[in-house]
Amino acid sequence: MSSRPGASRRTIVKGAGLSLLTFLFPFVAQAAGPTLKATRVGQQIVWRGYVYTVVSSKGKLVWKQGAKVAVATASATPSASASPTPSATPTATPTATATKSAEPVAVAHPELGVFITFSNKLKEGDFGVFIARNTKGELLNYALSRKGGVVKCFSTECTHAGCVVQASRDDLWCPCHSSNFDAFTGKATGGPANDPLAQFKAAEADGGIYIKI
Repeated sequence: MSSRPGASRRTIVKGAGLSLLTFLFPFVAQAAGPTLKATRVGQQIVWRGYVYTVVSSKGKLVWKQGAKVAVATASATPSASASPTPSATPTATPTATATKSAEPVAVAHPELGVFITFSNKLKEGDFGVFIARNTKGELLNYALSRKGGVVKCFSTECTHAGCVVQASRDDLWCPCHSSNFDAFTGKATGGPANDPLAQFKAAEADGGIYIKI
């Protein structure tokens, strides 16, 4: 099934000139957008918490804001304190407190690959695009899905022109030329793309999802 993401929310900017530019060209990165020069369609960067992708508009290369970066983090902050209270009659009143984050801590499993996200972030029947660092330290997008208890991971590089696909309501969608891919099999289902998305080996351990890159 083919679908399109909803219209992007417009940000109200002070100043008549900037407001008019935003109204006419909501997909163009403005003064608050990336300053890096756009050089090719499909070029992608993470800037100020959002993924920006270069698209072609009226013969020009422009930055288009995409999904917000959602990198899974975890922390544990144990603490303890003890305070004896002396008096005329020797007494001791030790006190101790400990606090721990409800979020689990990622466990390193180099034999399984790179940690992508926690298992509880991907429910049965769900899919989405997650950002994680590969073995070279690069931040890249990966599409994860869970069906029948099986987690699968696909590349987000469109097999038509190499643009970065996004998670829509029903499938994975390429914003450059409107190709569609099944989020659970990676198969091309519409648009100019014919080949399926590349697939990575996924595994789960200690409440985390890992992939071999």
